[in-house]
Amino acid sequence: MITYQHRVFGVALRMLGSRAEAEEVAQETFLRAHRGLGEFRGEARLATWLYAIASRLCLTRLASGARRHERSDDAALLRMPSPAGDAAGALERQELSAALHDAIAVRSRLHRARLDLKSKLERFLP
Repeated sequence: MITYQHRVFGVALRMLGSRAEAEEVAQETFLRAHRGLGEFRGEARLATWLYAIASRLCLTRLASGARRHERSDDAALLRMPSPAGDAAGALERQELSAALHDAIAVRSRLHRARLDLKSKLERFLP
């Protein structure tokens, strides 16, 4: 199964967009494959079976409350009170706020893209 580790990681990375989460999903994929090896019937290629496991784990993770909580933390950063300061500090806070809004907008588009991908892949997953 070691020959598939980079491919499984790549699938998870593309779906989740986070190296840390992709590593966790890849590890869980191989743990589940090891535990369920007796159930592998050989009707599909081993790679296909591994990708299906990884995809299901990614879709589950994308829909999990932990990721929703993580996204809400971004909004909490925007609500932080800004200390009174000079004009340079105010400008820096404005730039930070604009950068955070841009990052949140990108995440929103990624979320919609992931939901679209999920709906298109559901017919291929058991």
